[in-house]
Amino acid sequence: MWQTIKDQGHWSGELWNRTKTGQVYAALLTVTEVRNDLGEVSHYLGISSDITHIKEHQKQLEHIAHHDALTGLPNRILLADRMQQAIVQSRRNKERMAVCYLDLDGFKPINDSMGHETGDRVLIEISRRIGNTIRGGDTVARLGGDEFVILLLGLEQADEYWLTLDRLLKAISQPIQLDHKQFSVGASIGVSLFPDNAEDPDTLLRQADQAMYTAKASGKNQYQLHR
Repeated sequence: MWQTIKDQGHWSGELWNRTKTGQVYAALLTVTEVRNDLGEVSHYLGISSDITHIKEHQKQLEHIAHHDALTGLPNRILLADRMQQAIVQSRRNKERMAVCYLDLDGFKPINDSMGHETGDRVLIEISRRIGNTIRGGDTVARLGGDEFVILLLGLEQADEYWLTLDRLLKAISQPIQLDHKQFSVGASIGVSLFPDNAEDPDTLLRQADQAMYTAKASGKNQYQLHR
């Protein structure tokens, strides 16, 4: 900032500042040199405005754009970014990644018979169970409806994803208690491995989707690896 003022005589931009009480806030600041009759800098004139509320609104809009409104999980847009980052990380660490395409079994009858509000509560509970089953560095995203994608990172062996998916199927199949009523759903999961099956996000996702349909055709409530 000061280098720009020295070179150009003024500076304008955004920065983080503190109030006298120590509270951090975002500010839009303009600083201009003021010179005397001899052409020397006598002082600086600064105009500042608090734009914290604008920053907070931008943050809210960004969250809405990248997260599912119902569950708060990453949506398709954020998933694409996470997959790109995960591929870079997996390639750098020479590790495998499992792309898991999950579709609920038995959800549509609940949604149709009990209404969308009950269906939404089931989806929220399933989202919570998935999040509690996977590790902190993994990702779960909701594509819409009852379709989810899970990225399992840091796999040294191709078959390491088995244990996680076994736990996931068990967690999802546990009865869901809502308003004195009990509901049960299952899950069909398709898996595609990076770099074994493919190395680009679109192909990995498409292969996992195809494997998910194989899992459904094979009896549901199971996972199938793309071959």
